[in-house]
Amino acid sequence: MQTSDIDTEKQPLLGSQSNHLDNDISINNPHTYTSISDVDVSENDSSKTEEFSFRGLERRKKMVFLIIGMVNFCACTCFSLLAPFYPAEATKKGVSTTVVGLIFSCFEFWIFVTSPIFGYFLTRIGAKFTFISGIMVCGSCSVLFGILDKCPPNEVFIAMCFACRTVEALGCSAFVTASFAIIAHEFPNNVATVFGSLETFSGIGMMIGPPIGGALYELGGYGLPFWTMGTILITCGFVSFIYMPGQDEGAKAFKGSVLRLLKSPLVVVCCFTVFCSSFALGFLDPTLANHLEVFNLSSLYVGLIFLCAPGIYGFTAPLWGYLGDAKDWTAGMMIIGLFFSGIAYLLLGPAPFLPFLPFTLWLTIVTLCCFGLFIGCSLIPTFTGILTGAKQLGLDESLDTYGMVSGLFNSSFSLGAFVGPSIGGLLQDHFGFGWAASSCGFLYLATTLVVILFKFTSKQGFNKPPSTG
Repeated sequence: MQTSDIDTEKQPLLGSQSNHLDNDISINNPHTYTSISDVDVSENDSSKTEEFSFRGLERRKKMVFLIIGMVNFCACTCFSLLAPFYPAEATKKGVSTTVVGLIFSCFEFWIFVTSPIFGYFLTRIGAKFTFISGIMVCGSCSVLFGILDKCPPNEVFIAMCFACRTVEALGCSAFVTASFAIIAHEFPNNVATVFGSLETFSGIGMMIGPPIGGALYELGGYGLPFWTMGTILITCGFVSFIYMPGQDEGAKAFKGSVLRLLKSPLVVVCCFTVFCSSFALGFLDPTLANHLEVFNLSSLYVGLIFLCAPGIYGFTAPLWGYLGDAKDWTAGMMIIGLFFSGIAYLLLGPAPFLPFLPFTLWLTIVTLCCFGLFIGCSLIPTFTGILTGAKQLGLDESLDTYGMVSGLFNSSFSLGAFVGPSIGGLLQDHFGFGWAASSCGFLYLATTLVVILFKFTSKQGFNKPPSTG
């Protein structure tokens, strides 16, 4: 009697289907899967979704959360600290502005190339080992970067900078890909919430990195910022080695490559959304400072304006993550975030075809704040969307799958971060900031249309398949 009650509780749809639909619809009919998915998903997810509470977590999950948060903060601080002083130091070594830009952008390029590779081999290498070794490589390269001012100028200096940034990118790709997979593995019912919360650590690190780098540079010269943060990052690696719990890696190996994930239209749509978001963030790096020159602002104020978008994004990311998990509204959040981010970029220029909009400092600041708010709305749900696409393809909820998903997500983000500054600077040079920002806004609005069309024309859409467990 107890067994039958459990079976009835597990399969309410199958029971009601046999009672009411008799033999008209077969459970093997593909149209039946599509027609009942909305009801199935809503009932299953409502029962499985748990409200995320740090206090309610077991000790193991608390350690995972705190360690990844600590590493995200220290790593992002380390990666961003060279912005205030490195270009001037490189110029003293005979490096052109173009080459300096390439040294910066090669970091994201190699993350784009290697993230799917680390994701594919994650369980073969070991998630914990990949995470820790990536941290140690990043910290070591940061320390080495601090002695590059001793190199001969011109070609030798440039070659060593490229080599150091490339190896550092490999370490970053390894530990970020592993961290995303570990998050999905440890918090399967709260992926968006945890991802959004940990993005706050990253956002704060990116915010305080430049001022910390500038202060340490003034205090001790070129090497001190890199030696300090590199040592702290290596220490984080040792702490992770001691306290990071190991992952259960007994799952079946992933069969195929990342191209299998791209067979899902949902995965493609989510990856393109990730690309647009990172493209828009990177677009501001080479363009915004020149756009603000007309206001005759000091470097301090320009730096504070730069913090508007990433700052708002970092502090609101947990909210968007919570809403994504609690409401399971992936498509709606992506559409709203993409649309209003596009509008924000049209106002940022302002767009030349909107002559009634004034070019004022207050409008620029408000627009950047709005962009920081809505980019989280569009970006945070995409990781859950890619996971859903993988499940629609029939992939197991295993660490192998999570590794491939995290590698693809990280690669898509890094591609946008690599292309954004390059295309942004090129568009500004040829067409001016107004048209350049407008083109970014058009990209957002076009992506909004793609997501809307996909949602209302795809049979599976953003719906999670019924649980097989």
